[in-house]
Amino acid sequence: AAVEATVADPGAASLLGSAAERLALPEVASNAAVLMFGGIETTEAMITNALLHLLRHPGQLALVRDDDGLLDGAIEESLRLEPGAAVVDRYATRDTVLGPATIRRGDLVTVSLAGANRDPAVFPDPDRFDVRRENARLQLAFAHGPHYCLAAHLARLETRIALQRLLERLPALRLDPAHPVTPQGLVFRKPPTLHVLWDSPA
Repeated sequence: AAVEATVADPGAASLLGSAAERLALPEVASNAAVLMFGGIETTEAMITNALLHLLRHPGQLALVRDDDGLLDGAIEESLRLEPGAAVVDRYATRDTVLGPATIRRGDLVTVSLAGANRDPAVFPDPDRFDVRRENARLQLAFAHGPHYCLAAHLARLETRIALQRLLERLPALRLDPAHPVTPQGLVFRKPPTLHVLWDSPA
């Protein structure tokens, strides 16, 4: 099928042209799909999971309300405990031995980001949600190395703005006890819905 596009921005045109020179059309389409999906699904999960963590831990939420400088720590801590993408697939670039497993070059390896983020050697008391955790930014929710998420800073900014606005405009926001929720999904994890209550201003 033919693909036609009109690009008004010369910079975008050169980017598309550059990609077209190096990648086949199916590769361009595949990368575009990954970027679009990643920019929607995982960011939505990031915002929802962070709000859920804060509302589940009123003491931590109170700390953030008293000092909005802790909001970034809350976001990192939520990413650590419940990344929007819990696992990623990679192919081994060389033979290696990892614990009892022998991995050959070219083998598919499924990496648990959620498991790595709960490594007690890196994160003491790893199951605790702590907005003051000093090393929370070591979390691997955005992966690492050449596959590091290229929109990580944008996702953090979107989450920060969403949470700031919610906490400012709905100060009595709380979970609805009649509709308990938990994140679901093997790879992409978030609650299917998040039921909340708040009091209307008098």
